[in-house]
Amino acid sequence: MQKITYGIHDTALGQIVIGQAEQGLCWLGFMTSVEQGAYKGDGLIRMKAYFDGAEFIEEEGATLGTLDRIFEAWEGDHLRSVRTHIKGTVFQKEVWNALLSIPRGKVVSYGDVANDIGRPKAFRAVGTAVGENPISLIIPCHRVVQKSGALGNYGWGIDLKKRLLEIEAAV
Repeated sequence: MQKITYGIHDTALGQIVIGQAEQGLCWLGFMTSVEQGAYKGDGLIRMKAYFDGAEFIEEEGATLGTLDRIFEAWEGDHLRSVRTHIKGTVFQKEVWNALLSIPRGKVVSYGDVANDIGRPKAFRAVGTAVGENPISLIIPCHRVVQKSGALGNYGWGIDLKKRLLEIEAAV
């Protein structure tokens, strides 16, 4: 049985839930409700569903250092510096790896990501993989928009996606 230590932290972006396995960060979600625009539920509910059968231990003190590293990596745009342990299919991991190449302050379309991974017709599958990203912010799924430039969906609510993009563009 996988053991996941987690903490819920207040940040300038709102409450964030961080889950970490012994190997590294395995979950980062926002504690936004369906009423606040999170179409799949809050980060804690989603984490527990994503890691069905895992043992969860709430220990905020154990995730504080990880929280600091997350924000340093996000603000400095060196996202790959955070040690992660992600669960996903080979295709999902391909997509998530491509997202790590999107520079802070920039956006790309789902089609652009499909092209980047050598599967130009797979833009819908890319959209699904983007939506299943288990470590939001570190894998910057918020930087992917529709071909038209419209923001599209965001699992934690469109208002948060817009805010993240505004913060990143202001740098």
